[in-house]
Amino acid sequence: MNTRLRAILIDDEQTGIETLRLLIERHLEDLKVVAECTRPSEAIALIENYKPEIVFLDISMPEMNGFELLEKMEWRNFHLIFTTAHQEHALKALKIRAMDYLLKPVDPNDLVFAVNKVRQRIELEQTMVSDLNYVSLNSIHPFQVGRLALSSKNGIEFIEPLNIVFLESRSNYTNTYLSDGRSILTPKTLGEFEAQLCQAGSNFMRVHNSFIINLQKIVRYTKDDDIILMTQDQRIPLAKSRREQFFKWLHA
Repeated sequence: MNTRLRAILIDDEQTGIETLRLLIERHLEDLKVVAECTRPSEAIALIENYKPEIVFLDISMPEMNGFELLEKMEWRNFHLIFTTAHQEHALKALKIRAMDYLLKPVDPNDLVFAVNKVRQRIELEQTMVSDLNYVSLNSIHPFQVGRLALSSKNGIEFIEPLNIVFLESRSNYTNTYLSDGRSILTPKTLGEFEAQLCQAGSNFMRVHNSFIINLQKIVRYTKDDDIILMTQDQRIPLAKSRREQFFKWLHA
């Protein structure tokens, strides 16, 4: 892949940022640091503004640790690499689907390995999306009209939209939750599904940067905590920026 990747460095210690930036400049010519931040409270807006491919995030920060910062983010369409001086954080980092974690002081070889994993993942995603688009555009069977072609590691599955409960963003992937209890992880962003599903008059609405819901699968909305309860007891948050659109549908 010839495209130069972009990265943001977040660490409460300026020396940590400078050390990592120097390693990147020396060992990764095709990775560009587009922004740096020592204040976690400012990092969220910075990430959403630049929308980088990679975020290097320190875990132990006094104002807000790395895990807490991620919980406050709506846009998560990036590959996450944690940096930490504490080995015990590694398991939790991997559980929340971080691409990798780097122990401080960062070893150059570990850094290059982690970034190459990101690069390989992006190339795989692009290949799978390209294959999926080819199947969708070249399908000639009439029964496939209106169905969604969901590509996964097991192949391509055609799903009736009415069987979808909701879709959840997982970085550059989307997890589609179905009425039968299954879920399908697809190398396609939630924004791509939004363009396909959330048309005027459709039964789908993006209610949060991380969620699209099937309006026919709503059981209850609780205004105290802005939570939408779905048919299988899933609790979907309603973002403040999406409330007006949701309320228009609710009172239509």
